[in-house]
Amino acid sequence: MKKNERKKKIPLYIGVAIMIFFCLFPIYFLVLDSIQPTEIAYSSPPVLYPSNFTLSNYVNVFKDIPLVKYILNSTIVSLASTGIAILIGAMLAFAISKIKFRGSGTLLNMLLIFGFFPATITIYPIYQMYAKINLMNNYLALILPYVAMSIPLTVWVLATYFDNVPTELYESARVDGASRFQIFYKIIMPLAIPAVSTVAILDFIACWNEFMFALTFMTNDNMRTITVGISMISGRFAYQYPWGEIIAGALLVTLPLVIIIFVAQEKIISGLTAGAIKG
Repeated sequence: MKKNERKKKIPLYIGVAIMIFFCLFPIYFLVLDSIQPTEIAYSSPPVLYPSNFTLSNYVNVFKDIPLVKYILNSTIVSLASTGIAILIGAMLAFAISKIKFRGSGTLLNMLLIFGFFPATITIYPIYQMYAKINLMNNYLALILPYVAMSIPLTVWVLATYFDNVPTELYESARVDGASRFQIFYKIIMPLAIPAVSTVAILDFIACWNEFMFALTFMTNDNMRTITVGISMISGRFAYQYPWGEIIAGALLVTLPLVIIIFVAQEKIISGLTAGAIKG
């Protein structure tokens, strides 16, 4: 029976292997191009194995652009946006889930609909507003829209999680004289750490990878984020694209996100599914 079961699973194993190959091959190809001279990237047919190893692309990234400054800008903007979004989103999710004010369900649905709209459609009106109030090239120019973009996901995940926290716990705390705010930060939030951690990681990654807002609102080179900064790497001649350096820079700034996801993957999965399986 065991042999028969194994034979039946062979097509499944083959399918999984093919999927893994298709997912990992582009990453392998990028790493390969980053450790070879840029000229090899234009080879036809493409070179699929290391033929001329070099780290010059990684060295040149630090020479051609202020990479550390760009990383610092992205870190400040992403951390601030994530923290504010978690604070506002958690309080709103608590109000929707436990206080149950009039229209709370409608508000939750509106947030979901808002989350489906592409954020780029707001660039022009926001740009006009920033130009009038002189907010261009300011961290707030990115933090404010990033918070707005992060709140729908934050509220939905946390509200679902809060719904499964026993109502009796909330009511007993109210009987004991605790205020709603005390219940929120002393009881509910400690219980919601898995969900909060999950949302914080997802919000941070979204803010870190955002490009269009950063490109539009940060025109000063010292204020650019890493995604825009890498795109500004130029060749020594017109129409020359240093793909090796661009790929090397992209891999360098993606590595921290990969590490975060790899380390916290169990928390991300448990946080997203906790609301569905609790209670």
